[in-house]
Amino acid sequence: MKSSLIPEKPILVYPGLAATLGLEEAVMLSALADLASHVTGTPSNGFEWASITTQRLRNALPFWDDHDLARVCKNLHSKGVLLLGASQFGEQAEFRFAFNERIKTEHTRQQPSYQAVNPRAAPPRPAAGLNYIAPNWQPDHHTLAQLAQHNIPDSFAREQVPEFITYWRERGEPQRSWGAKFIQHVIRQWRQFETEQHRQQKASALLASWRPSEETVQTLESNLGIKREFIESALAEFVVFWRERGDTAENWDSKFIAHASREWRKFCERQNHQEQGTHMHDNWRPSPDAMEMLTVNLGVRSEFCEDAIPEFIFYWKDVGDAHKNWNAKFVQHVRIQWKKYQSALEHSTDPKAIIPNWQPSDDVYDVLRLANIDLKFAQSLIPEFVLYWRDSNQLHTSWNTKFLQHAKRAWARQHATNNGDPGTQRTTREISLEEELTDRSWAY
Repeated sequence: MKSSLIPEKPILVYPGLAATLGLEEAVMLSALADLASHVTGTPSNGFEWASITTQRLRNALPFWDDHDLARVCKNLHSKGVLLLGASQFGEQAEFRFAFNERIKTEHTRQQPSYQAVNPRAAPPRPAAGLNYIAPNWQPDHHTLAQLAQHNIPDSFAREQVPEFITYWRERGEPQRSWGAKFIQHVIRQWRQFETEQHRQQKASALLASWRPSEETVQTLESNLGIKREFIESALAEFVVFWRERGDTAENWDSKFIAHASREWRKFCERQNHQEQGTHMHDNWRPSPDAMEMLTVNLGVRSEFCEDAIPEFIFYWKDVGDAHKNWNAKFVQHVRIQWKKYQSALEHSTDPKAIIPNWQPSDDVYDVLRLANIDLKFAQSLIPEFVLYWRDSNQLHTSWNTKFLQHAKRAWARQHATNNGDPGTQRTTREISLEEELTDRSWAY
């Protein structure tokens, strides 16, 4: 009876071969053997080589792509089962291979052509008087009595049996007396057990008040060159760490020597690294102290500092220099940029409206002093000046210049009034622009 579910020729897979080489390798080997039987082999160097088209192998194993086909062939080659031509599968239109079996002579052809590999072949027969250990081997009464003479309990001896059997079955060596071998094994395990028990009895937990002995401190100072102040700082961390772990130890001084020497090496490496300087990296950030100095002491806005970080990193990464203190470099950089920013705002050529709390700059007062204009008089003009220009809602590039002109005119009017010549005064509307620009009366 035939089934439509099996429309193709099957691939034979030999269980013993699959257990030895692997399932994929067994499938590939079976397919190659079938394809090789339909082509004429070419003898070369004692092997019979077959050449097939790569498409034939693809058709025979359609569930693998070229990468899988090349991989499995390479596995067979590495295991010494398959010989491959100069080119790998898929590199050329033809695939050349040979089985790693030399062409048989007339004498060898009379023998079977194939012997299945048995991965679980029975071990060779031992010599007379020797025997392999059985899977269910157990020590006899005489063996346990000998172990009891060494004060080894029967329960401990029987606990060692599974490990003993597994070890010698894996080694596959025959012995004359497995009882004698078992006695040696148990005695060795018992001594290790007693040593561990003795160590645990002597071990103690670390007390919160523990301190290293003076001899330990002198060893750290004289032999390793560790300063006493550093030893004291490492002691607190050592005690906290081991008390949190809850471990016990026989000699806490030796553990502290190892801890202190390790931390001292790390400290020296950091010091050397700082002395040599470090290169700028993408994740660099200014320290909190540097940010506090900029924002609190120098009055730089925090947003301005944050915006300056990417530019600072990019510049120094491009330069490639190493420095010991990048924070100091950053503070200097931001301080300079902040001054430039404030200067640009102050001397901007863009027209802007006057702010409610506007005040003239120190340069304006210097000009007023040179013109012998009373500073208190000029300061009394500021509220009226600000109110007027805020109501007018006009924009100007420099309010300092505007205020200077206003102060000069007001001082000149007051100077004329004090000289008793009110008839000579004119209103602002009566004064032309040319007269305002050429007016020097305030200078007298």
